[in-house]
Amino acid sequence: MKWIDVSLPMTAQTVHWPGHPRYTVTDMMSIAGGDAMNVTSVAMCSHFGTHMDAPRHYVASGTAVDEIPLEVLIGPCRVVDWPEREPIPADFVAGLDLGGLTRLLIRTVNSRVIRQSEFHEDYIALTPDAARALVARNVRLLGVDGYSIGPFEPTSGMEVHRIFLGAGPEQVALEELDLSTVAPGDYQLVALPIRLTGLEGAPARVLLGVA
Repeated sequence: MKWIDVSLPMTAQTVHWPGHPRYTVTDMMSIAGGDAMNVTSVAMCSHFGTHMDAPRHYVASGTAVDEIPLEVLIGPCRVVDWPEREPIPADFVAGLDLGGLTRLLIRTVNSRVIRQSEFHEDYIALTPDAARALVARNVRLLGVDGYSIGPFEPTSGMEVHRIFLGAGPEQVALEELDLSTVAPGDYQLVALPIRLTGLEGAPARVLLGVA
């Protein structure tokens, strides 16, 4: 099986959500500086780079990232393409052939800019009705190549999250995937967030396997 890493590299140039703290790396010890070893300190937002949103992101008592079963995060998934430069509508979701799969990744034109350091407020995201359609179709894990599953406009952006993540204790959103080299089709998904106890989100390493 061939594996494709669809996680963004974490650097000081990796795009971050406006208002969130920047990713910073600080040398605590340095061989070049005369120390016996290299040790670094890393500071970042829990939603920096490729990351996972758990229900707790928008549900006060919702499931945290470390409580999501591995069976949700590992298994078959389908990648589909939305080529339009407009929000993903409900009828697109309703018309998808999911083959009974509960893990879905949506590739859009976002993949052309996701590695840029500039934040694009007009990124492609779901409409609230599309989020409802995903829930109705029993999608439990949704991955997108944009900064968020919801639009930058706060009201709709929050509504999309509340609809999808609030639909059940094992709902998961993967955001900021790099799907630029991934063709539509079926893959084996491995999505492993850092095991941050009790938190609503965490950076994740996400892999797609193809025979």
